Amino acid sequence: MSEVTLLDQYIARLQNIRPFNIYNIDDQGNVNPWYEVTPEVVRDLVIQTYDLQTQVQIISTQIQFWGRMESQAKRVWQIEERNYRRWRDGQYLALSQPPSDLIEAKDWKKPTEKKIEALYRQTPEYDHYWAAVERAEEAFNGAHAILEGFRAKKDMLRSHVYRSREDGQARMSV
Repeated sequence: MSEVTLLDQYIARLQNIRPFNIYNIDDQGNVNPWYEVTPEVVRDLVIQTYDLQTQVQIISTQIQFWGRMESQAKRVWQIEERNYRRWRDGQYLALSQPPSDLIEAKDWKKPTEKKIEALYRQTPEYDHYWAAVERAEEAFNGAHAILEGFRAKKDMLRSHVYRSREDGQARMSV
């Protein structure tokens, strides 16, 4: 029976993460699921010492791929934030205007910013917009973490290759 290492425990835990989507924006400005990130990406982040040459050859492609995913996720996050702010500002304007009815307008007092915020946060649209922002932020953070993992793997591969070269070179001894 093989011994379970701390690294094996981390890998097992990471492989149990929930899949998440990175979204894309189509030509009409709609946000749609584009790429599902599954726990199998963890397998690609681990250095396999028996296949170093292949990993060295593909690491730049993996970094480029996840860099693109990160930038796409950031763009979606910015668009979702903009959509939320646009909706929020519309709500603020609507709630801070006096009623058009003259009788109601006479007794109307402008609500405080806290009151306006409390009013628009209770609408179902608020939950919709805020969930979209949170989902986009989570996708960006996940893609960024994976990209950083591949960058770290690149550095570890470089160190491993240097060490293996040093170990394989002939040494002079006196």
